[in-house]
Amino acid sequence: MGNDEAGAVRIYAAGKGGDAPGPGGWAALLAYGDHRKTLSGGAAETTAERMALTAAVEALESLKRPVRVHLYSDSEHLRAALDGRGSGDLLPRLRACAARHRITWRAAEDPAARAQLAELADLATAARPAGRPAAPPEDDECRHGMTKAYCADCRQLDAGVLPTGYRTRGGSAYHNDADCYWLRRGQQRQERMGRDTHEIVRIAWASVIPGELEPCEHCCTTEWLKRHRR
Repeated sequence: MGNDEAGAVRIYAAGKGGDAPGPGGWAALLAYGDHRKTLSGGAAETTAERMALTAAVEALESLKRPVRVHLYSDSEHLRAALDGRGSGDLLPRLRACAARHRITWRAAEDPAARAQLAELADLATAARPAGRPAAPPEDDECRHGMTKAYCADCRQLDAGVLPTGYRTRGGSAYHNDADCYWLRRGQQRQERMGRDTHEIVRIAWASVIPGELEPCEHCCTTEWLKRHRR
């Protein structure tokens, strides 16, 4: 088994989404010896099943030559597709990959595989495209003659959002807490992937263009404010 593992590319594939079409994301890790490569992406109208297939297809298609592959996933839909069951536009691509490579399904039973898939699930969640809120009515003006949502003095705070918070330059989330678990974890993930990390900066919620940032689901909640007596 040791030689078998050493000679194969390990692919971990994860998808996030719902049963009905909506925002979804996928992530995959390719590992061979000490080499690692991470891929991710998302779609506005998709499902968790399709995202799991996308993760596997994108990873397999990134391989430059035919190889032996051990594929790890907790998606039964992906497993059925590898066995030739199911239908859809991704199936021909998956079957073409399966014909080119020698793929062995690996159930994610050992702790290391489960931990890796859990990390990829977080990455897939982060890769989901964020929907932009509907534009406010044109005639919803404040006393300053501006649309309320764009006026720093008159716009209302979202529930759970403090007037001043934090973001990373280039990031898409607004955080009440500079030490938010998800903010720091995002920084650590970027470092592990060999990418540059962005500076964490303090900003005012009133300065954020509507739809530019999404409040963090961890620290921008009324429960968080109550726990921290804010």
